[in-house]
Amino acid sequence: MRRLWWFSLLVGMAAHAQQTAPDTSLPSQDLVLRAIGTTPEVRAAAAVLGRAEAEERMRRVGSHEPQLTVIPQTRRIEGERRYREWEVDLSRGVRWPGKARLDREIGAAGREAASLAFEDAHHAAARQLLALWSDWQRAATAVGLRDSQVALWERERASLARRVQLGDAAGRDLTALDAALAQARAAAAQAAADEQTARLALSSAFPELPLPDRVHLPPAPVALEGGDQAWSELIVQRSHEIGTAAALARQKDAQSRRARADRLPDPSVGLRMLSDRGGRERAFGVTLSIPLGGSYRSAEAAAASADAMGAEAELAMARRDVARDARQAVAMARASYTIWQRQQEASAATEANAQKTERGHALGEIALDEVLLARRAAQEAAIAAGRAEIDAIEAVTRVKVDAHAMWHRHDGEDDHDAAAEATTPHDLPALPAMP
Repeated sequence: MRRLWWFSLLVGMAAHAQQTAPDTSLPSQDLVLRAIGTTPEVRAAAAVLGRAEAEERMRRVGSHEPQLTVIPQTRRIEGERRYREWEVDLSRGVRWPGKARLDREIGAAGREAASLAFEDAHHAAARQLLALWSDWQRAATAVGLRDSQVALWERERASLARRVQLGDAAGRDLTALDAALAQARAAAAQAAADEQTARLALSSAFPELPLPDRVHLPPAPVALEGGDQAWSELIVQRSHEIGTAAALARQKDAQSRRARADRLPDPSVGLRMLSDRGGRERAFGVTLSIPLGGSYRSAEAAAASADAMGAEAELAMARRDVARDARQAVAMARASYTIWQRQQEASAATEANAQKTERGHALGEIALDEVLLARRAAQEAAIAAGRAEIDAIEAVTRVKVDAHAMWHRHDGEDDHDAAAEATTPHDLPALPAMP
């Protein structure tokens, strides 16, 4: 099993390669914003924003419109001739000054809520992109390691088959290696299927986002800088979800006050002109009509007041949930980095054990079965370490995305620019040919 040391070399090269290209492990800001902007969710939120802006204009001008009434008629008096008569009424409803102010307040709050909801849709799309991108990276990394294992077993199998023909190795060793090769091929096929599934999920959700040919990883994940409390507070402060809930609460409160004010109905003021008996009688006048409010308007005000109370409760829930999720995201970023460190240690330990068993097998002291078990353990540990590395990168990036320190259209220049700086990545180098 002298060639098994090549697998150790491959794993080490994948984990510790030096920087060779300036590409990042994550897509660039421009690519992300372009891909997010074309998603149906963001486009739908943009349409809602457009409607809210139109509704604000509607609220500003009010729903009262001039109404023209024309009544032509013919009067016939017995013993006299027929007379042509007409009546014209021009009237318009008038909002009380307090109602007009409340309508403007309702429209502005609705537009603000829709604008923040649009930003929140953008943020949700960024989080989805990060999750799908990380899933693809994990799957693609596993494919590389699984394929390397298959290539290693195939070469070792060819070498062992020659030794069996020469009588230098037992046939049962070849059978055991065939089983290991079959398992490695099955695992590689599953990894390829997982990578294809992850790639399709990412390309389906974000068809405008180009995928690189291979995964680009930094030399090592970077721990989340800054204090946990500062990050949590920043996420809460910049939360569009809380902002949307607050704007909706203000809108519902204004609607409640508007409904209470509407218990005093708006009057309609108009001009009336009429001509009777063929113009012999003419009249000009001013009309004033006021609806008489009743129990319906009182019930409507009570319903609006209940809506306002519900919106305040939803705002409190949004603040609670966002604060909780922020703390969890920061804690996960810390934990993921620690897990990656422990997985690196576990991978190094299992690799050292695998190399030790290989040396023992070369000296005839350890059976091939033990070598295969040790090598499988080293491979699984290497894959787990690769997953943990991507988990750590994803967790730190998630905090920055939630804090709008990256992948956001408006937060590029602020006090947390340093937190948004991406670590310098490297390309995994081309693997050397096996002898």
